[in-house]
Amino acid sequence: MTDRTLDTGAIDAVPEADFMEQTVPAYPEDDDTDTEVPVGATEREATEADLLEQSIPVPLDDDYEDEGDAESEY
Repeated sequence: MTDRTLDTGAIDAVPEADFMEQTVPAYPEDDDTDTEVPVGATEREATEADLLEQSIPVPLDDDYEDEGDAESEY
């Protein structure tokens, strides 16, 4: 039986104490933690954390040729 009196907006709500704890920087002295949100970030349907993670540059040479490729050995 479904409880129709349940407030569905409260399911995703974050308690204020948890929110405050999560906003405290892990390394407050580190200058690199102040990453800016990309321009136009408010136009997307993603959280700010996802946008910041996606804006981190990744080197293109991520192939691990030194460890050997199983397909190239045959």
